[in-house]
Amino acid sequence: MPMHLPRRAACRAARLATLTVCLGLGLGCTEEGDTIVVDGLDCGLIRNDLIGDWNVSFVPGGATLVNCDDPAFDGNLVAVTAGPVSYANVNIFASASSTSFLILFDDPGTPQDDLIGSVEADSCLALVQLWEDDDDAWMQCIGTFDRSNGTLGTVCDSADLDTNQDGSPDVACDLNISLFADILVQ
Repeated sequence: MPMHLPRRAACRAARLATLTVCLGLGLGCTEEGDTIVVDGLDCGLIRNDLIGDWNVSFVPGGATLVNCDDPAFDGNLVAVTAGPVSYANVNIFASASSTSFLILFDDPGTPQDDLIGSVEADSCLALVQLWEDDDDAWMQCIGTFDRSNGTLGTVCDSADLDTNQDGSPDVACDLNISLFADILVQ
């Protein structure tokens, strides 16, 4: 025969469990300006941290394309130069499907979006696609945004090629070595 707690004891146990959970959440959080930071798991990112001009500088280098969707591009070289390239008035808006801010700079004079990305609101982890004009490719770069100085150091490990210059990626490739880009938001 199953054992049942008296109704009063069951309600008391439920209240105690609820209070324990609420206290645990409360002790693990702090308020920092416009956001709640959860014990070091949250970087405290707000939209305003990303608003401004984005200045991108690649560390000069080159890499060979490998593992391409279309093997005809395997072995081609992509090269990046130092720059810097400045993107003024970058659009920053909240994602409708994740806890991130989306980044978009579209130069109306070109068919492609020159800067595309997202920065996670909780971890500040960023995935950024940077247009590399000489190679007709978006470099796929990942890094962590530093709120204290507005910088994003990235490692680029793959490229999406726009082989027909229509502004859309046609071939995805890995890079045989990583390339690097530094971004400053001011």
